[in-house]
Amino acid sequence: MRNTLRRIAFGVLATGMVATMAMTASTTAASAAVVAHRTETASLQPALTWPLVRRGDFGPRVVKIQFLLNQHGIHVKVDGKFGPRTQAAVRLFQKRSGLFPDGIVGPLTWGRLIVTVRRGSRGFAVKAVQFELRFVYGYRFVNVDGVFGPLTEWAVKLFQRRFGLFPDGIVGPFTWNALVVNEA
Repeated sequence: MRNTLRRIAFGVLATGMVATMAMTASTTAASAAVVAHRTETASLQPALTWPLVRRGDFGPRVVKIQFLLNQHGIHVKVDGKFGPRTQAAVRLFQKRSGLFPDGIVGPLTWGRLIVTVRRGSRGFAVKAVQFELRFVYGYRFVNVDGVFGPLTEWAVKLFQRRFGLFPDGIVGPFTWNALVVNEA
């Protein structure tokens, strides 16, 4: 009788262990499937590549950087020339953002510098978008006034379609990247 009880108890225990192991395995498999899906989805999104902009550079990219620095409260003259004052402003921004203050605008600095703007937004970041749309991409109907109105939104949607982006009229990371990377 005692051996019978032991066998039954051991059988129940073993069955419980097998069930627990099966549940753990199925949970692990489900977790692995979720992780694989997230990884696959992330890999379907294009990686953002940003140019290096440094002292001595000039042109529309520098204008954008100067407008964005002003957006972040670091006042610098918007003249399109990456000189010592712009370099010092970039270093200050990098320091405030927890980045190594090398004064070079690379991928990490671009990622912190850009600001998502949409209809109703106002400020220097909007001026940066408007400047690009008007003077670099030829949307002459856009005024550089710092107010994201219907004409700016329309130009953003046209730009997004032109470069294969979803035309939502919002200038987020992918649209900023296209504005920066595709300028001639």
